[in-house]
Amino acid sequence: MSKKVPQPDGSKTKKPSMAQNLGALVLGLLAVKLASYIVTTLWRLVTREEPPQVDQAVPIGKKAAWLALIGAATGASRQAARDIIKPPTEGPA
Repeated sequence: MSKKVPQPDGSKTKKPSMAQNLGALVLGLLAVKLASYIVTTLWRLVTREEPPQVDQAVPIGKKAAWLALIGAATGASRQAARDIIKPPTEGPA
């Protein structure tokens, strides 16, 4: 368990409510769906081909670029959506 760390303004940290937890969960899922749709659409527009599949024989660089793009976009969107609903409350960012 982490110890209670005061915020930079001196206020005490509060635990998020159940509504905040559920809201962050739902909004995070929607953000990941939207981000993956946008990245997939942009990939198709730029490369004029479908994104590489795991079992498809494509150059390793193309597969690595796809995984990096989709991973970064979905991870960042999920975290941003979570921070909007349920802001970080403990320790340094």
